[in-house]
Order: sequence, then C-alpha cells, then structure tokens
Amino acid sequence: MAKHFRKIPASDLHYLPASQMHPANTYFHFSFANYHNPNNMNFGVLRVLNDDDVKPHDGFGQHPHRDMEIVSYIVKGKLTHWDNATDAPETLGRGNVQIVTAGTGVWHSELNKHDGWTRFLQIWILPPKYDLPVRYENHDFQPEQRDNKLLHIVGNLSNKDQVPLHLNQDVNLYVSELTDSNAKVTFQLNEGRQVYINNIEGSVTVDEDTRLDERDSLEVIGPAELVFTLAGSTAHFILIEMAERHD
Repeated sequence: MAKHFRKIPASDLHYLPASQMHPANTYFHFSFANYHNPNNMNFGVLRVLNDDDVKPHDGFGQHPHRDMEIVSYIVKGKLTHWDNATDAPETLGRGNVQIVTAGTGVWHSELNKHDGWTRFLQIWILPPKYDLPVRYENHDFQPEQRDNKLLHIVGNLSNKDQVPLHLNQDVNLYVSELTDSNAKVTFQLNEGRQVYINNIEGSVTVDEDTRLDERDSLEVIGPAELVFTLAGSTAHFILIEMAERHD
C-alpha cells in the first residue's frame, strides 16, 4: 500500500488569468513568482508545474534562468523557443518536449507567434548540483507513441541511452493518451520513489476509485502499482517520477 496518496483538485490550484501584464491563463501547482505559499513549495525535486495557456502573438519574452532543469510539454498550438546557448529558434507542437539545463545561466524565450492559443506545461526540476553546463534539446514525439500506452519522454543519467531526452536529476517523465474504452495502463512505483500525476485533459480513473478530471493531480509515495483507465471519452496525463524526498 502506498505510504502517501493525495488528490489535488484543479480548484485548489492558484489561477492567474491572462492580462496586459501576464501573457497566459496560468494554473500554478506550486509557489511561483508572485504566488507564495510556504506550505506548497514543491513535491520532492519537482519545484514548479505551471499550466500555461498563452495568448496569440504573445508569450514569455527573453529572461534569464540558472541552476534549474526545465521541461516544456506542449498540449496544444505551437510554441517557439529561443535561447542564447543555441541562438536558433525552434517551434514545437502538440506532444513535443523540450528540456533545458539552465546550469551556469541561460537566456531564453517561449512565444506563441500564431493566431490560436498555445497551452503547455512548464516543469522545473531542482538540479543535483549547481553550475551544470547549459544544455538544450527537444524531441518530436508522435501521437501513436502515447496512444493507450505509457511513453517515457524524459529520463536521467542512468537510463539516457533508452530515452530520447534526459536530465541530470534522478527523475523520469511519462505521458499517455487513453482513447480506447478498454485501455488500461499500469505503472509500478517502487519503494523509495514518489510520483506526481497530472491529468492534462479528459478524465482518468486511478486504481478504480480515484477520478482525475482536467487539471486534477495526485501525489503518491511508493510502493504502489497504479492502474489507469478511462473515466470519460479520453484522458491525457503526465507522470513525474523521482526518488522519495521529504522537505
């Protein structure tokens, strides 16, 4: 039985609507920027999870980061990334992933240069040490890779040869889109590990009795075998798995 099993409904997230001063409708899972809650700073090494829906022809202009590992997962629309390490803008679409090790310091921007809205998850992972070399990579994942199965999108130094993208921290990220009413996805969470599950779209049932609707999340500390099935017509969710850590 899991040591810890806690649902976080979407209604508990801090919400900041788009405005002239803010380019996106943003749901904050943890304290970030002007939202500060000392009781909600992180879950293990997961420091930030922002669900951003960016206005057309707007976005997050050039700004600096350092000593953080950053993952962006595109949900809808197109996101154009630039950083001063590569100085080559790249545009990513639904299901695509980019990683940045900010390390010694990097300037970057995330822009929606198109007519429709662009939704993406901005995920910050605490690094294992300071002053790591700056690194940027992205990968164009295809829908069929996550259709009714778990897709391992980001790994770590111990399994980097088996995953298209990796970070320096001991984390693993998986995504899935359930579309078949008979589909069942199982995830084994080992002793000494914990996972943050965010249901991005649709509705999913975890272990037969916990329903996650859009933007609902679940914290689990293992050991646990987690079974995911549809609770509606579709479900699209992400798992952020890491070593157990109490802060």
